Amino acid sequence: MSAELTAPAAAGTLSPYLWRYGSPAQLGLKVNAYRGYEIEGLAQALRTPDLADSPVECVMVGDSYFMTHLGRPGTVMSGAAEQEWALATLVGLVAEVRKSTDAEFTAARRPFLLADLPDGATRDTGTARAAAGRFAAAGADAVKVEVAGEAELRCVEAVAATGLPTLAHLGYTPQLTRLGRHGDAVDDAMELFAQARRARDAGACGLIVEMVSEPVNQALSRPHPEGLPVYSVFSGRARWGGQSLNLWDAVVRPAKAGRYFPPTPTLDAADVPTAYTPELIADRMRELIRLTLAGWFPLSPRTALDPRDSARIADTDPWSVS
Repeated sequence: MSAELTAPAAAGTLSPYLWRYGSPAQLGLKVNAYRGYEIEGLAQALRTPDLADSPVECVMVGDSYFMTHLGRPGTVMSGAAEQEWALATLVGLVAEVRKSTDAEFTAARRPFLLADLPDGATRDTGTARAAAGRFAAAGADAVKVEVAGEAELRCVEAVAATGLPTLAHLGYTPQLTRLGRHGDAVDDAMELFAQARRARDAGACGLIVEMVSEPVNQALSRPHPEGLPVYSVFSGRARWGGQSLNLWDAVVRPAKAGRYFPPTPTLDAADVPTAYTPELIADRMRELIRLTLAGWFPLSPRTALDPRDSARIADTDPWSVS
């Protein structure tokens, strides 16, 4: 099935970038990648004939780089100096990835480049606007803000008001909340829906939901005239939702095996310096994208919701005030 770009829209939206794949309402794939040579491998994968029309529409330079490539235990920084280092590091990576995407993809096929505001960049609205401006100057097409409450929503509003497309990250937010599944109780699901509406009203043009229950993911992703595009991470599958894939996780085995990680990695972390090449990246990303498009990945997560509560969530319109 071939893909085509939508018509350009006003600043602050993702419409010029989203692929029509199967239906105008259905989103495609977001790939987390951090270095220019990783983009080279991704581009090689997408030049494979059966993947030439695959809906890879976004590349995100995320703060998970600090854990994957640098081996840090998390994405939270220890103070102001580390926060500035994190921001400067990601700005440099965005510039590197921008250069590589421009070289590897035609203008019609090039994914939009999403930059992740790191820890400390949303401590106030002025800091968020300044950080987003640095990312835009480095070549980002859009930015992402982790949201756990009203303070971060004010940052979404401030950045979106500049005209830069802004996505809100809900559910498990590694900079702000403890690891755990969200929306696994009806009240929690309704709060996530309310948070999604507040993000939309603050000017967000898309959502990334991480570790939310699959019924919540499916409800948020259903076509809706007042809804937002959704990419999901560790949140199961949603027929009309976009899926986020991590290029590193496709290639490198995790230190601790996880049920919901991709089944494709073949490389131990100790071998990355010599064996993490564009050719291996291309091979593993081909496999992961094929598994994703075929519906074999991701797996549906376990849930504490009983069938009655799952049905109640499914029957809820998350984008309208109830």
